[in-house]
Amino acid sequence: MPCVVFSYGRKPDPGQVYVNSDDAAIASTIATDFLRRGFRNFAFVGLRGAPWALNRGRHFGEALQSQGMKSDLFWTDAPETPDRKGQAAVGALTQWLQELPKPVALMAGNDDMARWVVQCCAAAGLRIPEDCALVGVDNDPVVCGLSDPPLSSVSIAQERAGYLAASALDRMMQGKSPEQLVITAQVSDLVVRQSSDLIAVDDPAVAKAIRFIQQHDDRKVFVDEVASAAGLNRRTLERRFQEHFDQGIQTRCREMRCDHLETLFRVRHLSLEQIAFQCGFSEAGHLTRFYSSIRSESPSSYRKRLVQR
Repeated sequence: MPCVVFSYGRKPDPGQVYVNSDDAAIASTIATDFLRRGFRNFAFVGLRGAPWALNRGRHFGEALQSQGMKSDLFWTDAPETPDRKGQAAVGALTQWLQELPKPVALMAGNDDMARWVVQCCAAAGLRIPEDCALVGVDNDPVVCGLSDPPLSSVSIAQERAGYLAASALDRMMQGKSPEQLVITAQVSDLVVRQSSDLIAVDDPAVAKAIRFIQQHDDRKVFVDEVASAAGLNRRTLERRFQEHFDQGIQTRCREMRCDHLETLFRVRHLSLEQIAFQCGFSEAGHLTRFYSSIRSESPSSYRKRLVQR
């Protein structure tokens, strides 16, 4: 019988069409954002035995390890089960959260896990995001919006994956072979809300500089205006910025501008000309040269990779 399996982590059976998520990209997106916010303590909490959670936890650790960092891992059964097992899971998760070094940047396997973490933090007297900055996965508007504080989360292109799955099923029902056996739901964006909106830097001027860069990542930012926003002269700010992040201010500005461009590249109906206009480039060619100089690939190559994965 023709069918498409939404597996989200299981190893595909030979010849079976599967839909999964790009767990490596999800974890890397969250790890990169935490690192750029200045965090040095990291943790992951996931649902025990769930393949997608195991994948995301592993990739989160690998992304941090590549930058010389490490992550604490915690695996739990569903804490919301109304029995002794659920109560024990809540108690163990609460104790683990209390023992983590603070401030800690924590990735939850999905939004439901993040909601449980919020509840356990409240029970432990931990502040979000001051003690525990938290990001989930799926960007479920109900779960994220009803959480207190609202949850940051990675949005996944589930709708496009659904269309591709329907197309594959249609071909199989006509007796044709599917165009691809594994359909991967790509990362759309990291939607930052209150639960992770923190600059984990003990230098107020550097924190102001980072916040200014984040708020103006849709245009070219000059070091002098960053220094003005931070309330320091350029040389002093550059020295203190380098001490905290081991990179220059201009490098950070260019990287975050590329991050913003990639968010727009994932919006398929936007042309390069439209994106260039939105982001302060006089023409698409200038955008292409800028992006290629930072990422070592062209915007069209980036978009092509998204389609192929």
